[in-house]
Amino acid sequence: MSGKTWVLLVAGSKDWDNYRHQANVCCAYQLMKKQGIPDEQIVVMMYDDIANNPNNPFPGSIRSVVDRTNVYKSVPLDYTGNKVKSKNFLAVLRGDDSAGGKIIRSKKNDNILIYMSGVGSDANFKFPQDSLDAHQFTTTINTMSDDKKYSKMVIFMDSDNSQSVFKGLYTNIHVYGVASCDSANQNRSVQNDPDRGIYLSDQFSAAWLTFISTADLEKATFSKLFEYIKNKDDSCPCEIGDKEIPKLLISNFLKLEDCSDCA
Repeated sequence: MSGKTWVLLVAGSKDWDNYRHQANVCCAYQLMKKQGIPDEQIVVMMYDDIANNPNNPFPGSIRSVVDRTNVYKSVPLDYTGNKVKSKNFLAVLRGDDSAGGKIIRSKKNDNILIYMSGVGSDANFKFPQDSLDAHQFTTTINTMSDDKKYSKMVIFMDSDNSQSVFKGLYTNIHVYGVASCDSANQNRSVQNDPDRGIYLSDQFSAAWLTFISTADLEKATFSKLFEYIKNKDDSCPCEIGDKEIPKLLISNFLKLEDCSDCA
């Protein structure tokens, strides 16, 4: 029995100099919508201090690394400001109403896709006010597996030392992770925008977003996506977890549908 696909998009930073992280998440949101995922199944966490930042020469706009369009338009601001924190992230993921807003209400036949863009350190993904450590992250996912909260889960994490955040993840729980860096490396910013004086993205995210926006997802596997990323990212991206999910077509998670709410 086929279930729903739930999506959790997280920009872990704030401030103008970190423009690229919220730009990545906004671009990812637009791509999820184009692939037919309805808003009620997408949760967006971003500080929201970029589009209308005093440093932005184009108020109300965030530029896509893929096609230079404004990807801020219509993005649901589910968690912003001080609500973008590790406690709420974990509550959203496990479907806990204590998050205070939209959550992932997944069931045993549903798939979950997580994309995280931000700053990291050893065994930590940083949020604006605190950090998510590897133990918190993997324990939550391991428990979700025990509680039959999903069928398959795919995680793309773009942050420094991101492989280390997966430490402690069970290997037999149908979770496939792709980290932008191994435990010893930092990610690389790309696409300097002279009009804004910032970078639009990172190597990993630019590759991920470009592939999702241009590839035929009915023919492309997650393994093909990883190979594409590896060829574009010199920060030693790596795969973690399940060995069978990479063989699946991406359309198992993202499938373009005729959807009046997808524009």
